[in-house]
Amino acid sequence: MSTFPPSLFSGRRFAVRGLGRNGLAAARALRAMGAVVAAWDDSEAARAAAGDLTLRDLTAGSFAFDALVLS
Repeated sequence: MSTFPPSLFSGRRFAVRGLGRNGLAAARALRAMGAVVAAWDDSEAARAAAGDLTLRDLTAGSFAFDALVLS
């Protein structure tokens, strides 16, 4: 399996909604590839498991992003 370059999504902004098994992995992978990631899950336990990801309620205020990942 090949790896993706760490700058693949450099400067791109992603919003990840849902931090279950797939959403959390996607958010971490995007960040590892240079993306700026804002993530959210309604579950407090899922948010706690997010570790050092930037958490942001995506329905509150304005947030400009290049792509939305729903999980």
